[in-house]
Amino acid sequence: MKSRQFSPFPRTLALAALGAVIFLSLTVHARAQDAASKAYEKSYGYILEEKWKNAQEAFTAFIKTYPNSKSVDAAQYWLCYTRYKKEEPQEEVFECYNTFIKSYPKSKWVDDAKSNMVNIAYDLATKGKPEYKARIEGMGDEEDDDVKLAALNALANMGSDEATAAIIDLYDNTKNEKLRSKIVYVIGNSESEKGTKKLMEIAQKDPSMKVRKDAVYALSNQGTKETELALKQLVKSNNDREIRKAALYSLGNIGTKDIVPFLGEVARTDQDEELAKAATHSLGNTDEEAASAELKRILKEAKSLEVRKAALYTLGNRGDKTSIASLKETALSNSDAELCKAAAYSLGNIDEAEVIPALKEIAAKGQEEETRKAALYSMGNTGKPAAMEYLVATAVGSSDVEIAKTAIYALGNCQDGDDPKLLLDIVSKSPHPEVRKQAMYQIGNSDDPEAIDALTKIAREGKDPELQVAAVYALGNTGKDQSVPVLADIAKKGSNKKLRSAAVNALGQIGTDKARAALLDILQH
Repeated sequence: MKSRQFSPFPRTLALAALGAVIFLSLTVHARAQDAASKAYEKSYGYILEEKWKNAQEAFTAFIKTYPNSKSVDAAQYWLCYTRYKKEEPQEEVFECYNTFIKSYPKSKWVDDAKSNMVNIAYDLATKGKPEYKARIEGMGDEEDDDVKLAALNALANMGSDEATAAIIDLYDNTKNEKLRSKIVYVIGNSESEKGTKKLMEIAQKDPSMKVRKDAVYALSNQGTKETELALKQLVKSNNDREIRKAALYSLGNIGTKDIVPFLGEVARTDQDEELAKAATHSLGNTDEEAASAELKRILKEAKSLEVRKAALYTLGNRGDKTSIASLKETALSNSDAELCKAAAYSLGNIDEAEVIPALKEIAAKGQEEETRKAALYSMGNTGKPAAMEYLVATAVGSSDVEIAKTAIYALGNCQDGDDPKLLLDIVSKSPHPEVRKQAMYQIGNSDDPEAIDALTKIAREGKDPELQVAAVYALGNTGKDQSVPVLADIAKKGSNKKLRSAAVNALGQIGTDKARAALLDILQH
């Protein structure tokens, strides 16, 4: 039996028709959205022009014409806003915002609406209508943190004693740690005696360590004589160590002249090493010139080695003339070898012209070899031309082999310290084989294209067999295929067994495919 044949035309026609309907629907929807967008932009234009009556009429029409628009929540918010700007009764504007929040709880305009409600509520409260303030606070009782934050921002903008009292009351009735932390900073900006007392209380009693520390730092933002005294009182109290440290750092941020001797005394005499170090570091944050002199005194008088080290590093960070002189004196004359070395390193962190002469003197006269080496490394860290010149002279002319080698290491930190020509000059002039070898190895570590040529010349033509071997190993340190042909040739034709063995080892050190092929070729021959 023949199967039935269906014409594809009716189905195709139906699909085409369906597509046309869908396209038409999408077109109509797109046109409607475009019209809504233009209507919203026109309405918002009145807001920008501060034509409140026109804006109110336009947004009212928009909401009625385009109730399903994605911008209807924004239109409703602006409608309330225009009522506020037209100075309609505040009670009615308050209810307008309240209705908006209930209707569009996820709108991005909710926070702005809440903030405006808070402003209106507190204004109405001053006019004898406390029930609106109670309604806002009632929303807070429901743990609505967004409302609390809105209230906080609104109160902060008022800047009055009543506002400060209200903010403190908000803190007292807030369980949320994050919100209490925000309130603390607002209190700190109040610059009122009542606010200072409250911050002191929070710093001592709040159950959260974070909030207590925030209160300490908020005190420093006030920067008054009263807050200075309050922070000193916290340092001397039996409070938690972290709170006392925070108070010390806050005093450093205030940085008045009277604070410097206080911090110095804590650093020199406090039995708690962590607090003494905090006081020392805090001195580094002050701009007072007397701070460097105080740090110098700590360096001499503090009982704790760690505190004296902290003074050294803080002086290095300050970098003024008093600091440079103190560090130089310590490096040259302190009885503690570790402090001497630390002082030399600290000088290397200072970018001042006086540093190089100080480091030269330490490198020449330091009591301990490690201190003299530290001075050389610090010179390399400065990268100054005068430092580089001194290091080259030391590498060539020092009778102490270890000091000469250290000068070469330090040169590696200078911008042009790995210049093959410079290092070859040391190779040719140094009387010490170990120093010449070290200069050779430094050439091998250089990325300069001329390094391989320089090493090749010494490896093939050098008169000193030990130096030739050093050049071969330095070629291996380059890790580059460019060194492979030279090393392969020396491995086969080198003038002595030691040189040939060194070349084979250097090829193994390079380890590339080309080096492996060269080693296989050597084995075959």
